[in-house]
Amino acid sequence: MKRLRIALPVSMFCLFLVGCAIDRSVKKEPEKVIVHEAPSEKYDSLGEKLRTLENSISSLRSELEKLEALKNSLTLLGSEVERLSALETSISTLRSEVGNLEDRLRSIHARPPLTSYKLPKEVSLCGEKVPLEDRKVWENLDREFLVTLDSEAQVLLWMKRGSRYFPYIEKRLKEMGLPEDLKYVTITESSLRPHAVSSSGASGIWQFIPSTGEKYGMKRTRVIDERLDFFKATEGALAYLKSLYDEFKSWTLAMAAYNAGENRIRKEIELQRTRDYFYLDLPMETERYVYKITVAKIVLSEPEKYGFYLEKDECYDPLQVDRVQIELPQPLPIMDVARAVGSFYKEMREMNPHFSEETIPPGIHFLNLPPGTSERFWAFFSNWKNELERK
Repeated sequence: MKRLRIALPVSMFCLFLVGCAIDRSVKKEPEKVIVHEAPSEKYDSLGEKLRTLENSISSLRSELEKLEALKNSLTLLGSEVERLSALETSISTLRSEVGNLEDRLRSIHARPPLTSYKLPKEVSLCGEKVPLEDRKVWENLDREFLVTLDSEAQVLLWMKRGSRYFPYIEKRLKEMGLPEDLKYVTITESSLRPHAVSSSGASGIWQFIPSTGEKYGMKRTRVIDERLDFFKATEGALAYLKSLYDEFKSWTLAMAAYNAGENRIRKEIELQRTRDYFYLDLPMETERYVYKITVAKIVLSEPEKYGFYLEKDECYDPLQVDRVQIELPQPLPIMDVARAVGSFYKEMREMNPHFSEETIPPGIHFLNLPPGTSERFWAFFSNWKNELERK
């Protein structure tokens, strides 16, 4: 019984302790929830910010990768530009070398044999067809063709001189409505030599005899011969050729008459009863004359085709002058003119071959001056005339 009494309080004390423990456990449980709720929300917010930051970093990394790729592309492009520049330099160098090689090839160019060159299948002169279907006509033209091709130095001189004189002749032919092929008459007449003189007394580039020259306005005295004045002779020659064409209605006959004289051509036409140059029996020089002009046109129209090569700077400069007309009461020394315009006596004489002495004779004359010097000349000429009047 005594043991029961002791055990009962002990049991109750134990139950009290258990109850306290249970109560304490029950009381502490909600306290644990309250403590952990606030940090969880913060962590969620921080987590969201972290994820946003990670996304931003990922985006920045992606952009950085793009920039790196762009940088690499730009570096590659710069490299390609450098390569392109180097290639352009190489191309320029190569072109220069090719040009030099072409020049060297031309300088050592060996022309093929004459038999390798052939006449064109069709040929015309001043718009009139040459009847090459006639074997005799073809033979005559072929002979002149081969003779011309064999004279390499002569053809090269034609090319060089043509650059000097043809531009003015072409200009006047166009202004007068005449065929451009007429310029080749000068090749057969004089090879474009301004001082040419024939055994018959014909002079100048257009080879006028004295009587025909005077007929077409070219004065000739002991001290002056205007047949040697290229400009005046050209005007006379074109007027003469036009008048011959107006009479014969054929440029080949007009050219034949220019060589042999219109009276001889009239006579032969009447005697032989044909107006076809290619079938007229004429003096040998005249029979070959139109053929030579035709060959000059063939070769000079396409010189490279026939083995003749010239660079532009190898040709002679076009003839350029200031041309003035003067009236002199007394002789004017050419040397004084040369000094007045800043030229040389030699140059003035070469530009005015129609004056045969050291002075320009009294009268009305055309004077050729270096280009751009006419104003200086007129100032000098005015003073010269005033001094004469004061004497």
